[in-house]
Amino acid sequence: MPVIRKIMPTELPQYRAHLLRLDRTDRYARFAGTLSDEAVERHCTAIDWGRTVILGAFEDGVLRGAIELCGDRLLWPEQAEFGISIESELQGKGVGSTLVRRILTVARNRGIRHVHMVCLAENSRMRALARRFGGRLALDGGEITSMFELPAPNQFSIALEALEDGSGAFNSILAGNAIQSRLFTRPPRERMAA
Repeated sequence: MPVIRKIMPTELPQYRAHLLRLDRTDRYARFAGTLSDEAVERHCTAIDWGRTVILGAFEDGVLRGAIELCGDRLLWPEQAEFGISIESELQGKGVGSTLVRRILTVARNRGIRHVHMVCLAENSRMRALARRFGGRLALDGGEITSMFELPAPNQFSIALEALEDGSGAFNSILAGNAIQSRLFTRPPRERMAA
């Protein structure tokens, strides 16, 4: 399982690279429509880190999956929405479930009571994820909207997020050490090529 942790604003280039690596089908599914590289660049540039939390799935130090939670406290005080993207190599391995479960905890702990998700009607994986976590699905044109109702935060949800943040940071350090170890246990010629 990849390392799951929050993405920091300084890691925006990794998030941008991840979104640009998505194949045509996965990018279409993530944004519920066709999006050019330039539009992906604009999306990343426009991220307001004061109202956005992004969790990432890192494999060998490279961001391969992400879930972006965005809300606006002034316009929608208790509402937010999320979008999820997972590169094809990690799909079907439980990464999406882990990201959705964790982002719903993050949203709950920020006092968000309703989280919305929009996906294309043919996106069976996202529909299944929404049902798994109690989302109410509704067909709206060619899209499915799902709404998750969240309870108020409590000491257990806050402790869970803190524990998962800590384990994500720790696992990230361990993964970095493992990568360094593999790099420096190679013969000198292979190290120079890497």
